Amino acid sequence: MQVTGAGPEIENDDAQDEANALADEEGLEVEVDRNEEIEVPFDPTKIDIIVKPMSLSALQDRLENRELDLTPDFQRQANLWNAKRKARLIESVLLRIPLPSFYFSEDAEGVYSVVDGLQRLCAIFHFQNVELLKSATGAWLTPLKLEGLQYLKEMEGQSFADIDRKFQRRISELEITANIIRANTPPAVKFNVFARLNQGGMPLNAQEIRNAIFPGEWRNQLRALAESRDFLKVTENKIRTERQQDTELVLRFIALWQLRPPFARPSNQTLDEFLNHVVQESLLRWTEKQWSEAAYTFKRSLHAAAAVFGRHAFRKSYGHYYRKPINRGLFEAQLLVLSEMKDATVTVLQDRKDLVSSAFEAAMTEDSDFTRALSYATGSAEASAVRISTLRSLLLGILDD
Repeated sequence: MQVTGAGPEIENDDAQDEANALADEEGLEVEVDRNEEIEVPFDPTKIDIIVKPMSLSALQDRLENRELDLTPDFQRQANLWNAKRKARLIESVLLRIPLPSFYFSEDAEGVYSVVDGLQRLCAIFHFQNVELLKSATGAWLTPLKLEGLQYLKEMEGQSFADIDRKFQRRISELEITANIIRANTPPAVKFNVFARLNQGGMPLNAQEIRNAIFPGEWRNQLRALAESRDFLKVTENKIRTERQQDTELVLRFIALWQLRPPFARPSNQTLDEFLNHVVQESLLRWTEKQWSEAAYTFKRSLHAAAAVFGRHAFRKSYGHYYRKPINRGLFEAQLLVLSEMKDATVTVLQDRKDLVSSAFEAAMTEDSDFTRALSYATGSAEASAVRISTLRSLLLGILDD
C-alpha cells in the first residue's frame, strides 16, 4: 500500500521513496547522495604511517597515564559488542590466533587515539582490567566472564582472575600490530586515510572521524546541545546518538550560522571539507562567550521552528499528510532563516502558520529547484543556498501579506 506523502516529484522517485522508507533508522531521512566512502581530495605524499608491534601491557601503561585517548565520544562506541562477542575475541587471544591490525592516530603530544579496533581493544580491557576501562571511559561495567566459547568450554563462566596463570600471560603479553598515523600528517589527509582504513566491521562515519582528528572543547559543546532538552523535545528524541548523527546535525547548523547571513558556503568545498574547515579554523578557537551565543541562538531557533512549522518542522511534509523523517537540509535552513528574525516576527509567523504550511506545500509541489535541493546533491553549497533563500523568501512573503 502506498503511503500518501508530500510533493509529487519526490514521491514518484523510486530512489527517494526507498530512502524515505528506510528513514536510515536514525530518525533522519537518508541522504541518498552521501558518499559513505567519504571522498576528500588529499596529497598522498603527505601520508606518514609507521607500523610497529605493541604489547597490551604497553597500551595499558599508556591508558593509565592518559596517553591512550578513550574520549567521551569513544565511550559512546565502546561497548557495542555483547558479552558473548567479547568472550569469543578473548578466546581467540587465548588460542593465540593473531588479531587484525589496529590503527592509531598520534597527536602533537604523542597521545594515541584509536582509529580502528575500538571494540576489540575495549573487549580485551573489559576482561583483563575492567577497573582501568571504567576509569578511562566513565562507563559502568561489571567484570566480564567468558561465555559462549567454541573450544575452551572448560573456561565458561570464568573471569580474568579465575583463569590459569599461563592464560593470563597470553593476554598480558599479547602483541598487536599497530599502524600509527603520525602527528605531522595534515588533518585533511588523516580524514581520508581514516575513511579508507575503516572499510570493514563498523566503519567510522564522517563525524566520528572528525571527532578523532580534532579533539577539543567543541565536541563537548556540540554534545551538550544535542543532549539539551530543547533539541530532544523538538526532534522528539528520535535521532540516534550512537554514531554521532545528532552532533553532526548540530554541527551543520553551527557551521553555517557562524558564517552570518546570508549563510553562504564556499562553492569549492564538499560538505565534509566545509565542516572540517570550520572546526579546525573556527570552533577550536571559540571562547565561552561565542559558544554561549551559539547555544542561545540554536535553542531559540528550535523553538521558533516548532512554533512556525508545527509537527512537520524539518520534514518534507505538511498539513494532514503523513509525516516524513527529519530532513537534514530543512533542519539547517529552517533554523538559519528563523535565527535572523526577531521574536515579534516569529510570533506573527506562528499566528499565520496555516499560511506558512500552504506556502511550503506550494514550494514542495511547484518549485523544482527547491525540491531538488532537498533530495539530490544535498551536501553541495549550491543546494544549501537554494534551501536557505527559498525558505527566507517564503517566510518574508507571509510577513508581507
